[in-house]
Amino acid sequence: MHRLSNISKGLRVILALPLATMLASCGQVNVESKDPNLTKPTVTQMDLQKPVPIYPADTPSSADGKVVWQKENCAACHGDGTGGSAGVNFADKAYMDQQKPVDQYMFVAYGENGNHPRDGAKAVPNHPKMYNQITNRQIWNLVFFARSLSRPVIETGNPEYLALDAVFGSNCVVCHGKKGNGDGPLAHNLEPVPANFASFPRFYDRTDAILWDHIANGIKWEGMPNFLGKSDKAKNVKFDKDYIWKLVQYVRHFQSTEQSYTVAQSNNSQSGDAQKSTNATSGAK
Repeated sequence: MHRLSNISKGLRVILALPLATMLASCGQVNVESKDPNLTKPTVTQMDLQKPVPIYPADTPSSADGKVVWQKENCAACHGDGTGGSAGVNFADKAYMDQQKPVDQYMFVAYGENGNHPRDGAKAVPNHPKMYNQITNRQIWNLVFFARSLSRPVIETGNPEYLALDAVFGSNCVVCHGKKGNGDGPLAHNLEPVPANFASFPRFYDRTDAILWDHIANGIKWEGMPNFLGKSDKAKNVKFDKDYIWKLVQYVRHFQSTEQSYTVAQSNNSQSGDAQKSTNATSGAK
């Protein structure tokens, strides 16, 4: 027994040595070392040579976007939003239904022109770079103000919203959850899991036309059913083409709002937005 006790003590000493060495070395780290992984521009600031979207920390507000529109004198080029010298009609549903929010953000923020002329249409000129000129949140607010000119967000509380919310509750909540977070009662049985409508990285990369197609025709190999031509008899609703566009507007209310935020909420710093972006991106499907 005495011999076993000595062996046990010896093992404890041996095992303790690496730990002591590690702890000692912690105090010897050279904090002035030039670790390239720590000094990348993208760690502390945007790499403007390879710009990426910085997703908002909170739901963008089209009402606040109108304020930015006026303050930045966007009307000088866009007029009332239906044309102007820029030649872009934000009220044109056929055009706006094909635009991704994230592409519009990149265009406003970094002046990138992702719009290529089709069928003889005039090319859209580059946009002044607004990144670092206004806050990241204000850029997103501008995007959704422009989008609201063709398809306004159906805001929580009005009669149209309440009617759509009831239909959503009867047909969609079972998979997507009451708040659209993809956590309905059947969600855990589905692979892939139902879409989280509050995921900015996912849904800002979708046009309204794509959302319409997914609702109307379903998504093959996934649990998303097709609704076009079907009915909700209990709610006296026919899922025709126009009604599915209303559902697209309903889904967008998870990603934007017509309500104005307080000054404190609407002036979130870009660093805060970037942190939220990191979290949101990591959880995007």
